[in-house]
Amino acid sequence: MITTLALLALPAIASSHREAPAIALDPAADITDFYAFRSPEDTSNAVFILNVNPLEPPGGGPNFHRFDDNVLYQVHVDNEGDGEEDISFQVQFETTYTYPETFLYNVGAVSNPANLNMVQTYTVTRVDDGVATTILASGTVAPINVGVASVADGEYSPESETPGSLTTAAIESSGAYRFFAGPRQEGFYVDLEHTFDLLNLASAEGNQNTLLGFNVHSIAIEVPVTSLTKDGLAATEANQNHVISAWATTSRRAVQVRRATGVDTASRGGWVQVARLGNPLVNEVVLPVSQKDIFNAAHPRDDYQFLAYAQHLLLADYMNAILGTSCPTEYDAGLGLGGREDIILAFLTGHPATGTLPSGYALGGAIPGESGKVFGAFEALRVNLEGTGFGQWPDGRYVSDDVVDVALSAVCGYLIDGTFVPDGVDSTGLTYLDSFPFLGDPWSGNDHPSGGHDR
Repeated sequence: MITTLALLALPAIASSHREAPAIALDPAADITDFYAFRSPEDTSNAVFILNVNPLEPPGGGPNFHRFDDNVLYQVHVDNEGDGEEDISFQVQFETTYTYPETFLYNVGAVSNPANLNMVQTYTVTRVDDGVATTILASGTVAPINVGVASVADGEYSPESETPGSLTTAAIESSGAYRFFAGPRQEGFYVDLEHTFDLLNLASAEGNQNTLLGFNVHSIAIEVPVTSLTKDGLAATEANQNHVISAWATTSRRAVQVRRATGVDTASRGGWVQVARLGNPLVNEVVLPVSQKDIFNAAHPRDDYQFLAYAQHLLLADYMNAILGTSCPTEYDAGLGLGGREDIILAFLTGHPATGTLPSGYALGGAIPGESGKVFGAFEALRVNLEGTGFGQWPDGRYVSDDVVDVALSAVCGYLIDGTFVPDGVDSTGLTYLDSFPFLGDPWSGNDHPSGGHDR
């Protein structure tokens, strides 16, 4: 029997926090997590959430973490299965300073917008097959939870499933769409400290979520399901339109110019992708360091270059060699590719057992109803848009999903023989909202993370 303690003795796992050498130096463009699910408030809508700024301490003044005006944040949707985005949501930010002669973030209560020194606004553009439409001309980023002198009780409520007034005030609407941008509670949970401390996993204090107490910056978009399907109809298996593939990217301009004064910077040229995230944990524990930056810059259509790493999992090798586990190294699912074909199904094509592989679709075969297009294997988060539930990874990903348990179980053969592999860490102490934008209100600047959240 595999013990929980032994299973923690793995290469460090964090959903996408500082996962590759280059993006680790660029936190505002580093996508920490990507979520895609049917809304539990209204399952006729789908929600996408993109988070950046890993390991963001709540008390990070005077210049708190924020979105970057020079980054293009995008959510992409492929509703056909060929690895090409059919829909993209582009979000860009603009930062202004109301009181440039002070060093403070705010000069009074943040509930009064006139008291904010740093103000960020954003626009949202939808691109359908290359045609761009502005769907939100201007939204305002929710303010930082600076501390008790700046934010009154109830304006942010990080320990409540009901959003505070600052959160609800920052929710923007445009027709059938809803949007939110701003600081959120870090909802991912894992023990990083003991893993990095020479695998000191039997320490007296036990295992804990070392991300507890940190924040992220989050972009949340809610859209009607019918705006995502390839035919604009309700998502049903009969229509063969009920599964989408989704991923998030960040991009920077090809050239950045720095002025000698240190005041003015400019970015020029086309957008160049610097980070990418579909399924969690792929770049951390599937790809070796030689491929991590390459993957972050790659388009899903080109993912065959990484196929060998899904066929033969390094993590399974480490677990078997170091821990004496029995994770399989081969599984024939009838794809004709060899290696761990269960992993290829789960994360590169969609799996029948999770409802993310539509009937009538075959790898390398024609896509039903799409002339000349071929169904491919590529890394993205699959979401079954049909039904009444809101999904659980790898059928989409909800904010509270225990993705470490799911990933470790998949590596050790859950989809083959039902092997379940927990990591001993749960979401205790975290808060998730019952309503949009679903991630909990951000921790305050008075809350200091130190191996966990201290109140």
